[in-house]
Amino acid sequence: MVTSRRASRTVVVLAAIASVGLASACGSDSQAAQGTGGVEKPDISVAVFPSFNALGAEAANADGMFKSAGLNVSLTKVATPAEGMPQLLGGKVQFALMDMTVPAVAKSKGVPLVLVAPGAKGTPPKDGFGVGNLWVRAGSPIKTMKDVQNATFGIPQINSQIWVDIRSAVDEAGGDSSKIKFVEVPNTLSALKAGNVDVTTTSEPAGTAALKDTSIQRLAGYTAAGGDLAYAYVTTQEFAKQNPNTVKAFEQAILKANSEVNADQAKRVQVASTYVKAPKELLEKAHFPEFGTEPISSTSVQTALDRLMKYGLLDQAKAPKAAELLPASQ
Repeated sequence: MVTSRRASRTVVVLAAIASVGLASACGSDSQAAQGTGGVEKPDISVAVFPSFNALGAEAANADGMFKSAGLNVSLTKVATPAEGMPQLLGGKVQFALMDMTVPAVAKSKGVPLVLVAPGAKGTPPKDGFGVGNLWVRAGSPIKTMKDVQNATFGIPQINSQIWVDIRSAVDEAGGDSSKIKFVEVPNTLSALKAGNVDVTTTSEPAGTAALKDTSIQRLAGYTAAGGDLAYAYVTTQEFAKQNPNTVKAFEQAILKANSEVNADQAKRVQVASTYVKAPKELLEKAHFPEFGTEPISSTSVQTALDRLMKYGLLDQAKAPKAAELLPASQ
């Protein structure tokens, strides 16, 4: 159940963007491939948001992977994945980090986007504590994930990746997620403690910080995207077509950075400390996601599309095919 007047915000915004001509999105910013094997457009901007999900791009920029690939990268900070969309379509950035929901829904609305490199994957909880966690007030009658089906749930944005993840987790626990009363709240834990909602969610490192708060208790951790690809770097179909070497260089730099941060907790903490507003001591205790180290596959894309169709964010008749969300070379 949805009670917020902003519940369809993402779909409405994407539909509005889709109605704008896309010629300005790509034409002046892309150069035709020269056939030399070098990158066609070395100077690029990438929209990222201040969460652990941006760790690959942040590491690639800080540690020189982009530069080694022949790219001069500027990271443009946006508040949410959806906010990267107008900048991407307006040509202000050439790539944007998004959760899998945004480009899939946009594609179904006629916006020609493609996924070019993997971001964070759904990462299983460790000792029950996840990258994403559910919280209730101390003494709450909600004791299990299944119990959430009858609750008022505070969430940053309805019809989002997190919304799908929560519904999926409740259904997998034997509950009926269609019974949940979702309410959009700007500060999830504040809404919970004020009694405005019965249960809410946090991402890291907010969840680790919340462990000290005795007025609330963690209900459970959950795995985003069913354990598959949760976030990806996106560009326009036109940019990918006209700049295939640039896209490939970008992908290779991200894959290398993802592999390095997966393997090195100290590197994760060090890089995160440069853009996530949190004490280093908290980052050292936080649960980081794992990142994709292989090119995005059509199987992963199809898994995401199936989840979105299951929960009504995509009409099966209008849903894009997995191959349509990947560059032609893949």
